[in-house]
Amino acid sequence: MAVKKTGAATKLILRVQTGTDKKGAPTYSQRTIQHVNPALGDEDFLTLGKNIGALQAHTVHGVMRQDAAALTEE
Repeated sequence: MAVKKTGAATKLILRVQTGTDKKGAPTYSQRTIQHVNPALGDEDFLTLGKNIGALQAHTVHGVMRQDAAALTEE
């Protein structure tokens, strides 16, 4: 049984600190960049996330990768 992967989609998600709550604890938001090339390796993906994060005002606390694809039997 062969499995076919179709419709691959990859998102880059940046977790950023956007402020603090009333108790002084940090609050976070996510910035999502869609349509990232799914063939991009994890090391390059992290570098991309750090570079994009450096362009915005908030401190980046995490770079996440989200892959999605449909799997079917051939």
